[in-house]
This record gives sequence, structure tokens and C-alpha cells, in this order.
Amino acid sequence: MTAEPLRTVPAVLGKLDTTFSQFAEAFEDGQYVLWLGSGISRERVPNVYELLGRVIEFLRVNINPDDETCHYRSALDNVLSLASMTSSEVATVDRTVPFKDWVLNERILGVLVGQYSKVLDVRIEGKARDFLVWNVLDVPETYGSPDIEPDVEHYCIALLMLEGLVDSAVTANWDGLVEKALGRLMPEFNALARVIVKPEDFLLPKRPVEFLKFHGCAVRARDDVDYRSSLIARMSQISVWAAQKEHRLIRKRLESLYTERHTLMLGLSAQDANLHYVFGAAAEDLSRPWTAEAPPSIVFSEEQLLAHHSHVLEITYAADYEEHANAISNSSVLGSYGKPTLLALVLSSQTRKLSFFLERLLEPKWAQADVERLIEDLVGLRDYAANRTMPSDPEKFSRAEISQFQLDYVERLIDVAHHVLKVFRSGRLSSAGERRYEPLSDRPAAQTIYNPDFPAKEFGLLGVALSLVGRGQSSGDWSAAPGDMKRPQDGVLRLVTDQRETPLFFVKDAGTLTELELGEALDDRNEHTLIVIASEEPPASTRSPRPRYGRDGKTQAGRFSVASTIAVTASADELFEAFKLAGGF
Repeated sequence: MTAEPLRTVPAVLGKLDTTFSQFAEAFEDGQYVLWLGSGISRERVPNVYELLGRVIEFLRVNINPDDETCHYRSALDNVLSLASMTSSEVATVDRTVPFKDWVLNERILGVLVGQYSKVLDVRIEGKARDFLVWNVLDVPETYGSPDIEPDVEHYCIALLMLEGLVDSAVTANWDGLVEKALGRLMPEFNALARVIVKPEDFLLPKRPVEFLKFHGCAVRARDDVDYRSSLIARMSQISVWAAQKEHRLIRKRLESLYTERHTLMLGLSAQDANLHYVFGAAAEDLSRPWTAEAPPSIVFSEEQLLAHHSHVLEITYAADYEEHANAISNSSVLGSYGKPTLLALVLSSQTRKLSFFLERLLEPKWAQADVERLIEDLVGLRDYAANRTMPSDPEKFSRAEISQFQLDYVERLIDVAHHVLKVFRSGRLSSAGERRYEPLSDRPAAQTIYNPDFPAKEFGLLGVALSLVGRGQSSGDWSAAPGDMKRPQDGVLRLVTDQRETPLFFVKDAGTLTELELGEALDDRNEHTLIVIASEEPPASTRSPRPRYGRDGKTQAGRFSVASTIAVTASADELFEAFKLAGGF
């Protein structure tokens, strides 16, 4: 079991690099399905405590004090009976004051959280069966409002989907925040993802990403009344869900995903009976043997193992669980909640993709030690970025301020990655405020290389270039900073020293270099600018009469051809010295 909770991104990355490296490698190979719960949206929609308080207060204020048979009085009595209150505790309840002021407020909510589905099943005579869910919780506005904005978790999940590392996600959440994040980053959202809520949604065209909302969708229900009945929350719904015909297709799909694929659970307590049925049926079809040599079949993004999770592990590993319970538990609890976990996975996956392309490019030609040094420096750049996911003095900030800091970080990461990759691929700049995302590759690295149109060599060379930036950062030669998209001449990155700033541009080949030179962003006369070309330097031209691998004394931008320099250097050290020379450091 995790001794210390992992509450920072660097701490999670450290675990992904060591004891959870098998999980990280399998995740970045696209082997895991995400199972998502309310924990990933806790700072965007009300938590269960707040919702239950809303239900109790609604019933309280609607009681007619002159009517002993008031339906709201009966409903409130039924709700409070679920809190297992003693007669003396019941006597302390003063229904004339707001629920938030009740002496036993926290005690009541603490018990009802585990009974939430029974609370929402309480009936009010004369009202619709789902009155508490639809009207009191106000699902259309509470979860389906277009004004609710995605958080860190939703953007990170969207990034992992766009990078092709997550092709299936299962969620009990009603909100549409992952879909909204995807739509923001990829306007052609409907061409990328298929969202399944009702059986007929399986008739939609198959897409690279499948999103299964097995407890319904508030956004769909808000816009289409036919989706109202798909909202699952009440005990009477959950208890029969597995047996009902209208849920058969999605239940079979969930069973199939749990049987065939590994599972990463984020923010999901897994306490509902219908989920236990799915896990049990999947294990009956194909039980999971335990072995320390394989990636864990299920990983919980939790700080510690809860009783519900232990039950899921026992169902999953069946006969092996009793003998290996402790080892299974240790391999299944990452020790961190959704935000640091997902941020770490995004940074780790981008780094591992570039490392894969770099290693494949150089390993036949270069000594293993030099390849490892380049990868080490690339990881160092990753860690430098990870250290900026929290304020330098987090204890001085409130939880809400830290959350906003991390959201700003993710949005900045998206902007920088898009800016770097768009210039690298096309030589054209992204516009300020253009928050879309073009992935390194739309599938795991090991699958990408079989696409004949993917420039794996050029991306390996980009990995080398970023590694050199990382080495200079860690050695103190410069400090790396993102470029300012409002000032295109600042480059996609800036290398900052005490004396000056060096705008840095990356392009993949001669064609993109020409496009960049024809644009207004690049000032080729700025001697402090450094242009990094992945492929060989282009042939001589009128504007550029000869190849330049460094500085030639003229007032002009420096150029560094990664491929050409690799061809004439013998080690990572020599390559780094050539890079510094080209940049005038």
C-alpha cells in the first residue's frame, strides 16, 4: 500500500518511472480503458454531500406545518430514517431552521453519502418517479448547463484521447465536460468520438474514440426529453439495471471492455451494484491471473485502497486474490487522485513518444550510452515542465487558487504544444487564442511507425532537439520558456540567459523552413534567433547562399540542422556543443 499520498505531478512521474513503469508502458501502448466517476468533476459540479443537502433542504422548506399528512414531511422522514439516527438524535432535529444549521448536519450527510441512491429513490406522492433527480437536483442545469467549463482532468483526458492512447472511456458521470474539452481541442469532434448513452447510439458510425455514459447524459437529456429516462441514480434503477433489456447492449459492451482490456479508474468509487455485476460477469468469462511480471489489470487513481476497490480486486483476480492480496493491492493503487495522475500521464506520454522515435532513429548508429543520455535530457525537460504544475509556495494558496493555477498550466501546455508542432509541421504560426490541439501522433508510438505517411524520422530529430534544450536547461546554460504567440518573433520557445533571450524555431524540413521564412514571424537578420531544422539543411539559395551549421560572422539568424550535425558528431556531448555554437552560447 502507498505509504505517502502522491499529491504532486513530479511525485507521480517518479512512480511511473519506477514501481509503476509496467503500467506506464502499457498505458502508453493504448492498453488501458478509462473508467471515470464524479471525482474528476468535483470542482465543476456539486458533490454528493451538497446534493443530499439540497434534497433535505428542499423537502424541509416545502413542509406544510399545519398538515400532519404532508407528503414532503413523509418524504423527509423517509430520508432521515436512512441516516440510522437514534431516538435521542432525532429529538435534536429542529425542522424550523435550515438544514445547514442542524447540529447533526455533518453526521447525517456522512451516513447518507453511502445511501445516496436510496435517498434519491424516496417518493413524493403526486410527483414523477424521478422528481428528486430531475426537479430538485435540477439535472439539466446542474450537470447539463452549457456554462459549465472543463477542468484539468477533462482537458487531460481529451489530450490522451487525441494522442490515441485512450480509445475507450466509460463514465457514470452525467456532465458533458470531457466531450466539451474534446470539442474545444478538436472542432471536428463528431468525426473523432462516438458518445453512447442509449442503445440506438450504437448505430452511430464507429469512431476512433468511444465514450460510454452508462448512467446517462445530462446534456443529451437537457436537449432531448427521450434521454431523461436514461439518467440512472435511484436504487430501484441500479438494482435492476443489469437485467433490463434497454441496458443490455451497453452492459455487454462494458463487460467486453473489462474482460479484454486493462482498466484505469479515476474518481470512481465502484460501489454501485450494477458495476459489481459487470465486473463479476467479465471475470466469469475470463478471470485475470496475477503475475508481477505483467502490467496490473486494474489500477485505481486513489491515495489509498477503499473497501469497494478491494471488492473489485477480489472479483477480478478471483482465485489468485487470496494468495496475492497484498501484492495485488500494492500494484493497483497509484497513490494519487485524478489531477496529478492525468497531468503526469500527459507529460509522460508525450516524452515517451518522442523518446521512442529518437531511440529508433539513433540506436543502430549511436552508442547506447549516448542515446540514453539524450533520452535522460528529454526526461529532464519533462521534469522541468512538471515542476511548474504547482505554485512555488503552494501553502500560501487556497485549494481553489491552486486548481486555477493548474488549469492555467494545462491551457498553456496545450497552446505551447500546438504552437511548436504547427510550426514544425507546416512552418505556419498558430493564432493567439487558437486553442486546438494537433497530437504528436494519433496512436501509440509503436503503432504510428507503421503508418508510411508519418514522418517518424523527423519527429525523432525533434526529440533530439528538445533533448538538447533540456540538457542546457539542467546544466544552467539557459532557462527554457515558451514563446509568446502574441509576439511571433519570440519563437515557439525562448532560451533565456542573463545576457539575452534567444527565440527558437523548430521546422521539420526545407519546405517548412521556406514557409517559415516567407512568413512575417521570422526575422532572419536577428542574430539572436536560432532556427532548428530536423532534416538536412536545404541546398544553397539566393537568400541563403550556403548551408550554415553555426555562426559565420554575419548578422543573421543561427541555424542548426539536427540530421546534418548528427552525421558529423560522434557523441551526445559533441552534439550539444555544436548546438550551443549554433545558438551563440
